[in-house]
Amino acid sequence: MSKRVLQVGAGIALAAALALAGYWLLFSVFMVYDDEGYVLISLKNFAAGGALYDQVYSQYGPFFFLVGDALHRLTGLAWTNTLARWITLLNWWGTATICAWLVWRFTRSLALTLFTGAVVFAYLWIMVNEPMHPGGWLGLVVALLAWGGAEALASSRWQLFAAAAGATGAAAALIKINVGGCLWLAAAAWLLLHTPAAARWGRWILALLFACLPFALMHPLLAAPWVRLLALTFVVAMLGVLLVARPVAPVARGRVWLVFLGASALATAMICGLTLTRGTSLAGLFTGIILDPLKHPGVFSFGFAWRVGAAPSLLVGLAVCLLSVRWGEDERFRRGVAWIRLGLLAAALLSPLKLIPTGLAAFGMSYGVGAAGLLALPLRRTATAPVRLWLALMLVLQLLHAFPIAGSQINWGTFLWIPLLALGVEEAVVVLAEQPRRQFRWLRWAANGVVLAVAIVVAGRLVRAGWGNHQNGEPLRLPGAEDIILPDDTSFALRIMTENARAHGNLLFSLPGVFSFNLWSGLPTPTLANATHWFSLLSPRQQDAILARLDLSPQACLIVQMDTLNYLVDHGFPPRGKLADYVFQTFQPAFEVDHYAFWVRRGRSVAPLSTGTLRPNAGAPVKQRLELVLATAGDRVAMIELWEMGRPARSHRLTLSAANATLDVTPVAPTGDPLGAPQALAWSTPLPSRMIRLSATFHGEVGAAERLLAFVIDPQGRRIAAARVLR
Repeated sequence: MSKRVLQVGAGIALAAALALAGYWLLFSVFMVYDDEGYVLISLKNFAAGGALYDQVYSQYGPFFFLVGDALHRLTGLAWTNTLARWITLLNWWGTATICAWLVWRFTRSLALTLFTGAVVFAYLWIMVNEPMHPGGWLGLVVALLAWGGAEALASSRWQLFAAAAGATGAAAALIKINVGGCLWLAAAAWLLLHTPAAARWGRWILALLFACLPFALMHPLLAAPWVRLLALTFVVAMLGVLLVARPVAPVARGRVWLVFLGASALATAMICGLTLTRGTSLAGLFTGIILDPLKHPGVFSFGFAWRVGAAPSLLVGLAVCLLSVRWGEDERFRRGVAWIRLGLLAAALLSPLKLIPTGLAAFGMSYGVGAAGLLALPLRRTATAPVRLWLALMLVLQLLHAFPIAGSQINWGTFLWIPLLALGVEEAVVVLAEQPRRQFRWLRWAANGVVLAVAIVVAGRLVRAGWGNHQNGEPLRLPGAEDIILPDDTSFALRIMTENARAHGNLLFSLPGVFSFNLWSGLPTPTLANATHWFSLLSPRQQDAILARLDLSPQACLIVQMDTLNYLVDHGFPPRGKLADYVFQTFQPAFEVDHYAFWVRRGRSVAPLSTGTLRPNAGAPVKQRLELVLATAGDRVAMIELWEMGRPARSHRLTLSAANATLDVTPVAPTGDPLGAPQALAWSTPLPSRMIRLSATFHGEVGAAERLLAFVIDPQGRRIAAARVLR
């Protein structure tokens, strides 16, 4: 078998393993804060004709909605949780594959290519928590521009590079302005460094600009220590990159700049023009793209816990870059830098191997970005030097993606450090292997073996984690999310809330916004202006419109995610304002299941469908009584099974049947009030087709289980109903 066939086979095997792991992982998670539902319902409302920003609220730019709407119209696919996960898998897998291809294109090293693909995929695992989030789309855009720009630079197609970078940066800015703006600035910086008229002063202009940039962007939160270190990391890392920049020749002449600026302007005009034709006003467009993003630091922020030694390592990287100005051509200095890169690789490998308690993204944020200049420093004349400079500029500028929310954004903003590390290590190994001493001749083999082993371990762990999630859980079985498999408590809580919303409401609101329930139940939101933190993101006018709609809807219901609400309150972001006050004064909890609460208007009661209670039978202490509130359709009951929820699998507690229990049934109104006296029911006889309270009285002990499920089984052994037993 030829070497080429082995290389292709290894690449296909890894790509397939990662795709399978990604599928299992994506279809086994649902996050309580439900950014997914917020994005999906916004896309759905836009596709239905809602004017973006004027009617349909969004924190994201119009290009995301235009691309999504084009996809919807071309395929006819509805915006569902399932579609969101398939699109996210494509973005996730595509980003890792492009990064791997970039490394293969410039190194021809199978080991480094597989390492890059596996580790970038693991780096972006956070996409599991953020299906359909624009950050996932932008990750793919960043990877495409990194690879496309590298190809154009390597082939000296300067105008092609300028056109692609200008248009892509503008389009990305019209998805998320900070990400796209930083992409555009990276391209502008590369061009300025290669502009003849700026050969002497260009890098100093850039140094001054980039020294001011983070403080201008971050001034609302500069009092926070994590923000100050973020600003310092950006400035020092960028200074290091500019110090080691060694432009081969001035290539960005006037025509190249005209192409860059023209492509930027044309892309911006086309996207904004298309958005205006869809009903958005000029004022709404300006507010949605510019003004609203500027307010976000004051609305919600999430800090980053910098790892020990982040600041000192930053200074070490800068020191190496400073020394390169004087000793960059010295052979001993180059070998020293090569060894430092290998040391950095060794330290970085500890994270994916789980030998240190620091995740991949946290390591990249704390130590990787600060080493951008060290990795971009040319140690020999190779084709990768301009490519590494390009990647380093992109990486450092994308660091700003982490402000003001350093959650998933640190993964999306720093993953380029992995291909940059791979290219830098490849050059380091070549430099050291060129030495006459025999012990260095095996260095390439040793380095390739280590990174290949890490790639295999990382891919194997992802597959194992995905398979474990896929095997241990309960299918959600809700419209558009049928095949999502979640832990028992989550799956049944989501089903119960959705069923009760359908049965008891004609309008569904949530606190904070959990809009997947609207997709599953088919119930509308009060208006088209929907946001997770609606109490701080929506304008007073938008909140007043929601209040007015709720006030006109006596059957309106709320679903409250208690964990998220408590988190916001504990961290200083409690719901405030006229609409929040109205919600708390007008609605009250009807029942709660596993941290999801169902609220209705004060004074109103509802039958809590698919829930139950277990208590001693009145007047007969030795007996117990299981009562289930169900909406039935004439099915027959052969037995009732009680199970305790848990992982890795639920455990069976008790089976009730004609042998050990008696049944009675009581019709109930939607309010939960009985519509008559309990009637004895023989096992295996049909249930009424309506809301009922099904009761089983039995001798026996269930034990001390606190998280019980009751399954109603028909004579054919099929589950015809399930209920969460609340104790």
